[in-house]
Amino acid sequence: MNQDLESLKARVRHLSVMIFDIDGTLTDGRIFWVPNSGWTQMYSVRDGMGIKRLQEAGIEVAAISGGDSLSAQMRMQSLGLRHVHFGSQDKVAHFEKLLELLKVSADRCGYMGDEVVDLPLLKAVGFSAAPPEAPDEVRAQVHYVAQKAAGFGAAREVCEFILRHRPGP
Repeated sequence: MNQDLESLKARVRHLSVMIFDIDGTLTDGRIFWVPNSGWTQMYSVRDGMGIKRLQEAGIEVAAISGGDSLSAQMRMQSLGLRHVHFGSQDKVAHFEKLLELLKVSADRCGYMGDEVVDLPLLKAVGFSAAPPEAPDEVRAQVHYVAQKAAGFGAAREVCEFILRHRPGP
């Protein structure tokens, strides 16, 4: 489904909400055991800066994740995300609640995810993106596939694409 540049620009022009999956999107998908602390992941400060820039541009940033870890909770809190759902078995249901809460339509939302469980949500939004490591069936269904790797700038790349193609002040 990957689209030409003009179609992509039209999709991001009026985005007011951007939602991210966490594991495999904001991280590279690996987990690490830290003695006396438990499992943890690594996050890119560059991805975090992209998220902050979206927020500064007036775009609400949220996260919906099937996982739930203390490191993910702390990272989302440090980024100032007000709407985060962990342990989600039905991401579309959480998305629909978010739409109602924010009083926004699905076509004004974007979602970046990396797995087949993300497909229903990737298909429900106005703009969808995936990192290059996503399975073929996911990459085939999204509007934009990042060139940078997950956890190493893929989210930042998507954020910059959105910011570059939104109307200026």
